[in-house]
Amino acid sequence: MRKLCQCLLAITVAAAVGCVSGCRKADQPGGVPSVQFSTDVSFEDIPVPAGFTLKRKDSYSFQNDMVRVGRLVYTGRSGVNNVLAFYQQQMPLHGWQEMSYIDFRSSVRYYEKAGQSCILTVQPRKAWRNVEIVLDTRPKAR
Repeated sequence: MRKLCQCLLAITVAAAVGCVSGCRKADQPGGVPSVQFSTDVSFEDIPVPAGFTLKRKDSYSFQNDMVRVGRLVYTGRSGVNNVLAFYQQQMPLHGWQEMSYIDFRSSVRYYEKAGQSCILTVQPRKAWRNVEIVLDTRPKAR
């Protein structure tokens, strides 16, 4: 029994040493770089009306030196027409130009600016005066 315990102890120690010596830090050559996720999914040049809350589970964004994409979903209490008026006033102040729109069950506005596009969708929700705003941003189609 004693030999079995010594044998198991030796195997455990050898396995632990092997695991530790086989690990590399992320900053060492050949190591896996660490990834950090940002909790900020908003874009500075896309305004959001006061009182609207980001739905994090439905939103994402990615931005680097070459590309920016994202889908930002907000909910809040307001009328659809009030939200549309807000964007009609604010988007040009941030450099966006309205290119087209469609109004049916929801209202969709297509904006462009310097190689970027933004599709704004405003739709009423079932709750009284509850509105959902969806902002889809991506590089402009060529």
